[in-house]
Amino acid sequence: MQYTFIALVENKPGVLNRVASLFRRRNFNIESLAVGRTENTDVSRMTVVVNCPNGDVDAHKIEANLYKLVNVIDVQDVTHQPTVTRDLALIKVKVGPERRPEVHNLVSIFVHG
Repeated sequence: MQYTFIALVENKPGVLNRVASLFRRRNFNIESLAVGRTENTDVSRMTVVVNCPNGDVDAHKIEANLYKLVNVIDVQDVTHQPTVTRDLALIKVKVGPERRPEVHNLVSIFVHG
């Protein structure tokens, strides 16, 4: 089963490597990883989706091991909380000026707001 963790970490060089290495050493495969700064420039938020074959037992081990890392401030297992999931695709299209309006009309169907 896939579990989702949110970790608040110090925004310093090498923190991402230490967190990824923890998963590697424990033999867990990271399915998805997203990192970005929070409103506090000294803190980053890491969202990690990982496959836990042994379910909650593995999830608790991951959470406990993340807390052991020096640069980790807080960890939350948000697996069972309601979520909104989105995908993003960047697509480059080569088109001449005569077909640009057609492509623009197709793209506008998918643009919200």
